Amino acid sequence: MSIWFTEELHPYYRKGIRVKRVLADEQTQYQHLQVVETEFFGNALILDGIIQLTERDNMGYHEMLVHAPMLAVDNPKRVLIVGGGDGGSLQQALRYPSVEEVVVCELDQRVVDLSREHFASFGDPWADPRAKLLIRDAFAYLEENPGRFDVIVSDTTDPIGMAERLFSDEFYQLMVRALTPGGAAATQCEQPYFDTELIKQIYKSAKALTKNPAYYYANIPTYPGGGIGFMYVSDTPWTEGLKTAYPPGVNNYLNPEIHKAAFALPEFFRRELQG
Repeated sequence: MSIWFTEELHPYYRKGIRVKRVLADEQTQYQHLQVVETEFFGNALILDGIIQLTERDNMGYHEMLVHAPMLAVDNPKRVLIVGGGDGGSLQQALRYPSVEEVVVCELDQRVVDLSREHFASFGDPWADPRAKLLIRDAFAYLEENPGRFDVIVSDTTDPIGMAERLFSDEFYQLMVRALTPGGAAATQCEQPYFDTELIKQIYKSAKALTKNPAYYYANIPTYPGGGIGFMYVSDTPWTEGLKTAYPPGVNNYLNPEIHKAAFALPEFFRRELQG
């Protein structure tokens, strides 16, 4: 008998993937956490019934989220990852030789523990001495660290429950305040078809705070609509990243052509975003 995991974020849209077996299933202090082995996408991390990543297609998410801001900053040294307990964004940030410290501010220790156990392809980046894990609320940490980070990556769940605050004007203000001059940030910023109004609100906030915000997106089949968007937030144009060498290691999604094309918006969405 086939077992299917079905995700329904909207009353008019659902998706499903075939599951071979359940590897972990527990209610943590903050959320319902599951790890399943799927038929095609490998192991998948699921939080509160929503797929966060799979082994097969996480490359599109993690590489695009991390490298767009990292490549736009000259020799980034200090990086903050908000969320990111699975370690995928951490793995990408640590590829840069200039990086001296990556702070991961994750609320749920169990996300870290189970991801280390079930996502070996991330190579256990937590063992790198430059990685620093903080199990705490990111809001307070940002307030305590103005002007500290060259790059900030907001690797969050969807804006549901506690994560709603990470899509607020207040969060973006704190994030920009925590950047060094010339620094850059990127945030998980939902899906153009389903979340247009939220993205418009976030873009408006980013535009009021920085000179060169931009929305971009990537193809990830297991996310709603087959893709996810990101908000680039910086005074430095994202095009600076097209002049910078990629870090050592292999990219599986990002290349110069994809990097440039990701910022080209479909016309219906460009009109919505730019008024």
